[in-house]
Parts: sequence; C-alpha cells; structure tokens
Amino acid sequence: MKKIVLAFGLAVAFAAGAAVPVQFKVETDHADCLYRCGEKASFTVTVTRPGGEKISVGSFKAKLDNFGEKVLAEKRVDLAQDNPFTIAAAKDTPGFMRLSIGADEKAFTLPKTAGQGTFHWGVAYEPEKIRPGAENPADFDSFWSDAVRKLDETVPEDAQLEKIDAKSTAGHTYYRISFASYGGRRVWGWLNMPTGRGPFPVRVSVPGAGIGAQGTGVSDSEITLTMNVHSYPQPDTDAARQAAYKAQDEKYAAPRGVARYCQAGIHLSREDYFYYASLLGINRAVSWLWRQPQTDRRNFTYSGTSQGGGFGFMLTGLNGRFTKSCIFVPAITDLLGSRQENRQSGWPRIIEAQKPENRAAAEKNAPYFDGVNFAARITYPCAWS
Repeated sequence: MKKIVLAFGLAVAFAAGAAVPVQFKVETDHADCLYRCGEKASFTVTVTRPGGEKISVGSFKAKLDNFGEKVLAEKRVDLAQDNPFTIAAAKDTPGFMRLSIGADEKAFTLPKTAGQGTFHWGVAYEPEKIRPGAENPADFDSFWSDAVRKLDETVPEDAQLEKIDAKSTAGHTYYRISFASYGGRRVWGWLNMPTGRGPFPVRVSVPGAGIGAQGTGVSDSEITLTMNVHSYPQPDTDAARQAAYKAQDEKYAAPRGVARYCQAGIHLSREDYFYYASLLGINRAVSWLWRQPQTDRRNFTYSGTSQGGGFGFMLTGLNGRFTKSCIFVPAITDLLGSRQENRQSGWPRIIEAQKPENRAAAEKNAPYFDGVNFAARITYPCAWS
C-alpha cells in the first residue's frame, strides 16, 4: 500500500486530568494524497508518545468532511481498542477531503492545546477541476482600472517618509512610510533603502492578519517594503498597538455588524469594504517604489502569507510591475466557496460574517476582492503553496 506519513505532536488529557505529549502518525493509501472523484480515500492513524510507544488510554472523535458541512464519515475512537485506527470515505466532486480529530465531550478529550481544539489533515480530489464559488464579474478589470485612475486623479499621492535614525546605518536608510488613499485614509508601512545608486532588488510584502508588521527586513543590498493594511501608523509599544487595533475594529467593524475590520463594509458597496482603500493605497506605494532610481525593475518581487497571501493575489494581479512572487496559504480567496456543497469559504468568510439581511448584497460585491479573480491576471512566475 502506498503511504504518506505525517507526524504531529500535541497533548492528550487522560483520566487523571494530566496532559502528556503525544504524536499522530497519519498514513494515506495514495502517496501523493491525490484521488479521482468517486474513489475511496483511507486514513490510518497511529497515536503514540514521542518515543514511539502506542497510547492505550483516551478517546476522541474522527471525522471526514468536504472542508465544510458535508460529513462523509465519522467515528468515535477508543484508544484502548482501536490504535491504530482507520477511517475512509469517497468524495464524488472535485475538492478536498478533511480529516479532523477533536474533542469527545463524553469521554477523555483532546484539550485545546495552544488555542486549537481540533487537528486537521487532508487529501485532494481532482484539484485541477475545482471551480470558484462565484463567477468572475464581467466588469472586474474595468472596475479596478477605473478605481486606480480615479484615485490618482482625485487624491494626491502624498508620499511621506520619516527616517528612523535608530535603524539606519551607513549601508542603508530605514523609514516609516505612508501614502494617501481612498476616503481620507492612509496606508502605512516600513521601507529599507540601501545606500548608493543601485539598482537594488526589491522585496515587497504585506503581513498576515493581526496587529500588523512593526518593521521590515534590514539589508545593505536589497530594498524591502512592508505595508500594513490598517488605517493607522504602528505605535511604538505593544500595549498601544493592541489598543489601536481594537479601536480600528470599533470604528469600522462594530457599526457594520461584524467582528473584524477585514469583514467590514462589503454589504454597503465595493468602495466601502475595508480592503478597498488598503489595496489602492498599497498599490500606490508599489508604483511609487517602482519609479525610484535605485530600483532594479528586473528583480521586483512579492511574498506574503495568509492575509499577505491574499494581498499577494490582489496586489500582483492589479499591479503589473512584479517579476516574481511567492504566495503562501492565501486568504481572501474563494470568498463564496460555501455556495458549493456548503464547503468552507476562504478567510475571512465575509459572507458568513454578515447579518442575514446583508448577505445578498455582500455576495454581489465580494467577487471583486476574491484572490481567484486576481490570480487569473498574473502572467509572471509565481509560486503558491
């Protein structure tokens, strides 16, 4: 039998209440984890201590689903009787099958280690045939080209650079940088510019979701630009950063009936969605950097993860100046995935986050921010994972 083996560590609570470290070894019957539609996928799971000794006390639930609400197989596992255990199911449509191992409240449980109460593995069914949950809008290109043009015509770029002496050296100058964007907002970030005429290769990034990046890479040989999506400059202390982050949600999210900035305003209009001003402002920063005489335009690259991965699709699809990019676990992608068999939509699940009466309007606007549609515009080498 062909296998792929994945080992993961966590802690399991036993009858005495103590948590001890264990590992899951997951074996699938296809080495590449790829299956044809209708084919059964089998997962064999062994639970051990780190030294390899099998665990014989404890229980939990194992479930296979379609990365959504459709359960394909489910079983309660008692380690005293079933270690290793096997669970299998077939999926009839292109997509992903997810194995979840989680708490069983009726017996011994897997505790919420590091904030995670459920652990996941997955396989793919004909992934090349997966289609997004919503069609590409017919006016997608004209909408975004008009948005960039209107911003340039009506709002001065107003690039502001503040030198940070504590991080500057003879070999490079370090800046806090910001640009004006739509609706009176600005976008802020960090720029590292090597000393000399160059040209120097360029590394652009947007951070994952959270309080934002507090800096960028420091180098005497590369230009690095890290731009935050937020509506405020990064404060100097952690307490102040947390307070500013909370205040942003209170300003943009709470009045619109959602929990997070990244879900706010999509039901009102495309221009009211929080990321609209963020994207246009960061796009403006990229275009500004591309024009600088020190820039090597042949080596102008992007990398980002999660929120930064989603912005990688949006930014590089919108701005044609990049030469390469690396995009990891991209968020803000397939935002209407739940339309297909109730599978999980991409983070931040903006449709599901809306009040029921606002979801229809949100569904009309969300495709304009979907990484799937921006990715189709990327024509240079791009690595995704």
